[in-house]
Amino acid sequence: MLKNFDFNGPIIDWLNDYAPQGIVTTDTALIIRGWNRWLEQTTGRSADVVVDRPLFEVFPDLVERGLDRMYRNALDGQVTVLAHRFHRYLVRLPARPEYKLSEMQQSARIAPLVSEGKVVGTITAIDDVSERVVRESELVAAREEADKANAAKDRFLAVLSHDLRTPLTSILGWARIFRSQPDEEAIRKGAEVIERNAGVQLQLIEELLDVFRISAAKLELDLAPIDVRETLGSALETLEPMASAKGVRLDRGIPDEGRMAVLDSKRFQQIVWNLLSNSLKFTPEGGSVGVTLAYTDHCFHLTIADTGKGISPDNLPHLFEPLWQAEGSGGHGGLGLGLAIVRNLVELHGGSIRAESSGPGQGSRFVVEMPWLGPQSGHCRPALPSNSQVM
Repeated sequence: MLKNFDFNGPIIDWLNDYAPQGIVTTDTALIIRGWNRWLEQTTGRSADVVVDRPLFEVFPDLVERGLDRMYRNALDGQVTVLAHRFHRYLVRLPARPEYKLSEMQQSARIAPLVSEGKVVGTITAIDDVSERVVRESELVAAREEADKANAAKDRFLAVLSHDLRTPLTSILGWARIFRSQPDEEAIRKGAEVIERNAGVQLQLIEELLDVFRISAAKLELDLAPIDVRETLGSALETLEPMASAKGVRLDRGIPDEGRMAVLDSKRFQQIVWNLLSNSLKFTPEGGSVGVTLAYTDHCFHLTIADTGKGISPDNLPHLFEPLWQAEGSGGHGGLGLGLAIVRNLVELHGGSIRAESSGPGQGSRFVVEMPWLGPQSGHCRPALPSNSQVM
């Protein structure tokens, strides 16, 4: 029934009104003869305004970018495809806000317009490929993150195997000595070495278990009212021998009066140990580490500042990421889990932690803010100066 029906009219109407891309046609003098609805909507220019005007007058940028030659080629019968990868766009148009791009990303096809075997002008189809570009960028970013995660995992396994093997080697070595030289002095010295290395292994395993509990949301706090000053003092006494052995001065700025806070005593001491041992690790002999406790109405502030190697601005945002320290640790060792665990423990208590440093060689400073009444009591207010004395 439709054998003799002329489809050209409906097709042209559809391309003008409903095509999901911009379509512009010109004559052989490159005067605009067709301007569809898509172009009206995206450029804000109606067909009445642009039709019968020179193409390069409407889009002078085409000449400035050297794309006018593609229209000359089209008049000679050549077809040119522009990829966004090389040109980004044919004509500058705004991108949709959700794509957060400076301009619409486009691909375009510039072709001769032929009638009865003769070139009578040009036809250009412009496709908005912004969504595809954004999705491709997201995929590339996701792939890069996955590669980084795999690299971090490989570094972590390498460090873990080294840190587990080292104490095991020492333990096995002394076990062999016990079998060949079972004298009292060898047993006493070997027992000390075995105990110390077993403690190192136990700490590594505890860190791994803590990370697992945190990631599985299975780490629970045993909250109870405790004296912050007294608990902090106990934690510092445990690490004083480590500071003395390294030749690092441990300064205290702690209020005279004690204050009660709702905390997990064991986990709070773990926070102090991890932060303080981290500062001691990166502070050379002759340096100092200061521990300051300050009280406010809603929370207390624990500050640990050292005169150690400092932190570059590029590294500051990564300090609390799991495994980060395992990369480029400069021979200081560690699984890169300690600070990540600290951040999670602090946040479980309803507190916050931040790291500060003026740069390499300028030392570092860690500030912990914890509410008095536990995780459900709300956020801390900024720290106020406290009347503290150095002990």
